Amino acid sequence: MEHNNNVKMNGVIAPKQGVGKDSTSDRNGEDVVSVSSDSSEEGEDVTEKTISTSESESSSCSSSGSDSDSVSVTTTDSISGSGSSTGSDSEGEDVTSDEDAFVSSSFSTSTTGLKRRRHGDKAVTVNDNVAAVAVAVDGAVAVAVAVNDPNTTPTKTTVPTKTTSGTKTGDINTTSPNSPDHSYTVLRWIEFVIGCLIFFIPLPLVFVQIVCTTSWEFLDQQTLNVCHFGTQMNIRFDSYLKKYTHHPKDGFIVTTTIWLGLVLPTYFCWEAYTQYQSIQAGEGFLWWRAALYNIIRIGPQYRHFMFVYVLCHKEAHSYGKLFAEPYNTTLGLKYVYNYFIGFFHGVLPGPFTESHIYNHHKYDNDKDDVYSTGAYPRDSFIEFLRYVYIWFLYALNISSILKFYQEQRMERVLRSIGGTLYYCGGVLLVYHCVGSFYFVVFYILYPMIEGNILLAAVNYTWHAFIDPQDHDNDYVNSVTILNGLNFTLSEEYHVVHHQYGGAHWSKNEELYVKHLPDYKKYTAKVFQNTNLFVVWGMIVAQDYDALAELFVQLKDDPSTHLSPKDLAHLLKVRLQTTTWKY
Repeated sequence: MEHNNNVKMNGVIAPKQGVGKDSTSDRNGEDVVSVSSDSSEEGEDVTEKTISTSESESSSCSSSGSDSDSVSVTTTDSISGSGSSTGSDSEGEDVTSDEDAFVSSSFSTSTTGLKRRRHGDKAVTVNDNVAAVAVAVDGAVAVAVAVNDPNTTPTKTTVPTKTTSGTKTGDINTTSPNSPDHSYTVLRWIEFVIGCLIFFIPLPLVFVQIVCTTSWEFLDQQTLNVCHFGTQMNIRFDSYLKKYTHHPKDGFIVTTTIWLGLVLPTYFCWEAYTQYQSIQAGEGFLWWRAALYNIIRIGPQYRHFMFVYVLCHKEAHSYGKLFAEPYNTTLGLKYVYNYFIGFFHGVLPGPFTESHIYNHHKYDNDKDDVYSTGAYPRDSFIEFLRYVYIWFLYALNISSILKFYQEQRMERVLRSIGGTLYYCGGVLLVYHCVGSFYFVVFYILYPMIEGNILLAAVNYTWHAFIDPQDHDNDYVNSVTILNGLNFTLSEEYHVVHHQYGGAHWSKNEELYVKHLPDYKKYTAKVFQNTNLFVVWGMIVAQDYDALAELFVQLKDDPSTHLSPKDLAHLLKVRLQTTTWKY
């Protein structure tokens, strides 16, 4: 659906120059957030509602923002130019306490957007009760990790700064999967066992499905090229389609919604009728039809899966404003992806519309984030299986309901409960109509399990790295993939997404370029020309050398680049850094 607007810069892929400069500055002389909104309707995210940029201006992608340390790590007071964010306010309240009452903040040079989202204007802190051991990176650079004991009284501890000699400056530690401090408790074993059951039972079907959909994409490209034809038709009729969407660059959503929201559900109903007829005729459940349905449902190269989940995500961040009025209201399209289309792909109302917005983007992978990856090292398949369990608690609204209740955010509790009951009601309705347990399992529950296994891997990868000396470092805490393969709507600019949760996807490259000096300065987690699931596979396989080969070192001076060995070690350290424990 998108054009590739990338060019070569210093031997790596980067967005074209000529975008991203913002002539507006705040009272401290820093740039104000440079995203724009094409409408002034209420209910947008903070960045789209309160700020704008001049698209006619241009800026250079190059920058002198590089340091000379052999390993780029950050300190508590050195991050600048990180812009604004849609995170929590200075009092730590809701990310979006009211749909029409957002306020964007400009930040001082001493904090990143993530620091501000977690801690407001207070001194940068890490989680409670930091534990202590110094670790040297090849004898040169000290790294740090904080761990949290939820059973103790919360205290605030300033992150220790590094020294150039690598000597101990504070309580510092990293956690290896084989570390004595990482022994398995009963709770961990329970998480692991449940994660194994969720992951391995449907795995043969998921594997066959992925092989079939990948083959479908390959055959299509070699023959009819239907997918490309659909893209060209969207481009050709864009001037007409964009009249029906909230943002003029989203015209393709009209045809995508017709396919995902009308054609595929009609196919589902036909399958329900056919299976019902077969069962009533005594011929039993038609397994081959269930298999074929799930291949078509997920689409060539899991294209349908991709668009369903990405648009559920975008719809949540736009507060149900993908479509223009009056169509959004009169046609009932406000939350059509989260409340209708998503049902056929295993999406419950709530994970995106409530927890993702009001929990994940508030706490940003910290201990209060209900699907945080920070409690254990990510370079372990065993730890990923534990995370599958954590993810499913979120996907089923369970952990979100408990967290919202703990915070006495009862409106969120009720909405999350309502979303779960809504989904369960749909499942019961289908069972009542078809009268087949197998139909419910393979046409409704299996898509939910399959989709969320894949999404668990997605989020595990987005937040696989943590800066050991600055847990609030935006540029390490999220992953960026330049020229990413088999994903859409610039989702791979995940740092940008957490800095500017309300920015339209078409602005992500621009915002990446805006903060490129900081990406360089902090050896941001940037990969290129790869698939997100490939990165995930390398992470859980502990293939640090392969990750280093895909990694993009953005600094302009090649002499400041890390050696492959040092880069692989830095990636390993950042994968094994934990911010809390239980």
